[in-house]
Amino acid sequence: MVNTQKTIGQEIGCAGIGMFRGENTTLHFKPALLNSGISFVRVDLPNRPRISAHVGSLSSNYRRIFLKRGDAEVECVEHLMAALAGLGIDNIEIEINGSEVPAGDGSAQLFVEILKKAGVVDLGGVKKVFVVKEPMGVNNGNASILAVPYEKGLALSYTLDFNNSFLQQQTYDIEVTEESFCREIASARTFGLSTYIEEFRRLGLGKGVTDENSIMVHEDGTMTKPVSQRPAELRFPGELVRHKILDLIGDLYLANVVIQGRIIAKRSGHSLNVRLAEMIVNNL
Repeated sequence: MVNTQKTIGQEIGCAGIGMFRGENTTLHFKPALLNSGISFVRVDLPNRPRISAHVGSLSSNYRRIFLKRGDAEVECVEHLMAALAGLGIDNIEIEINGSEVPAGDGSAQLFVEILKKAGVVDLGGVKKVFVVKEPMGVNNGNASILAVPYEKGLALSYTLDFNNSFLQQQTYDIEVTEESFCREIASARTFGLSTYIEEFRRLGLGKGVTDENSIMVHEDGTMTKPVSQRPAELRFPGELVRHKILDLIGDLYLANVVIQGRIIAKRSGHSLNVRLAEMIVNNL
């Protein structure tokens, strides 16, 4: 069966605060034509600059990635990109009136729900597929990401390991389908080590971090809500490592292709993830 390109069935919107800047931002999703891809339109700026959601638009700055065109930028796109990947949406226009995608509850659940409400429709053209034919990957110290051939679709394996005795190593494996993404990955929330969150705050970032959208992991192994410091309950076992898979799916979708292969990642973050996405684009 041939996989065909998809968009949404109708216009729809949502709003919320961004994790880093804490500013209220509105998103307006619009159907897009076959082969038009995924793009953000900064409707708050003169001439409404359009930024392609593609590795060619990437910039980076302190643990987060930006899409950039000239002076216009959009950041924190990975959870939205993961939702688009999980639902198989290839073409969509996203109007945004600020520089940061809303955080929602710190997962991709907000975007999955709103996009499902809009409906996903078939455009008829064949999806762009990248088949991993030989091993390819990148590493940086103890962090690595590797793609190897796999016949059944896309499989991901992620190992979370901070080399800290208080946070045990976790590995999660998944064959990614729309069903498995929505059931096992989409609602996994953002987390951060307490030292990272404190560093964000010193830099004037993390203004949108709330008890509802983040989990703070402390050096004694406890997990709390970041503002009230009340104990945090995980939604399901392995929520932290599942969130890393969520980020990985979103980062890789900046290659704008469906990947057929197995991705094996250990301690990989945004920078390594998008380097693999760039390698994929360079091998199309």
